[in-house]
Amino acid sequence: MKNTLLISLSLTSLLFIQACSNTTPITRIGKPSQTTNFTPLAAITLNKSYFKNKLIIEKDNKKGTVKISTANGFNKKSRNKNNVWANNYITALIDKKTGHTTYQINSLIEYKDHDKHSYKEVSYSSGVESKTKQASILKHDISCLGSAYSGCIHTEHVAFSIDSTSIENIAASYSEGAQNKWGCKLSPKKGRDYFASLFVAEIAALVEAVTENK
Repeated sequence: MKNTLLISLSLTSLLFIQACSNTTPITRIGKPSQTTNFTPLAAITLNKSYFKNKLIIEKDNKKGTVKISTANGFNKKSRNKNNVWANNYITALIDKKTGHTTYQINSLIEYKDHDKHSYKEVSYSSGVESKTKQASILKHDISCLGSAYSGCIHTEHVAFSIDSTSIENIAASYSEGAQNKWGCKLSPKKGRDYFASLFVAEIAALVEAVTENK
């Protein structure tokens, strides 16, 4: 009886082992791993060559003028509208007949408020002395989409002219690889001052293009 029972258990164990050996193994699929050979985009070098390649040059043969702008050079990303922020650039207008060049600093200042700030005064260093002068508001846009309870979005295009000697002195201070900036202070009738800045490399690229297009 015992022998019969042992034989029966042995056969059962053998059949179980055989069944397990014929079963197809299950492969568990986990989450795909991140690609390890990803190559990030090369960092942009904000040097004179970069800004020169980004210049906008408009020639008017009838008027005999050439307008050069760095508006496409470097644009800051929008941030919290509760804080004042701006994109700044510089333009040069060459009179081919006289050879005279007029330089203008432009700031597109954006802020959130109930009232217009009116950035109409600018202070800056010419490299020799400090200057304060009136700025012009070329355009003012306002957007009150959604709730205007906390204020509307204002954009002021503020501009002021700067003499050639000051611009050329700033450009002459450029050194390859440096990321230094030139700045100015824009003061409003209401609200806080805004400190605008331009890369010296940007100014140097513009001055070099002016020389080439005179």
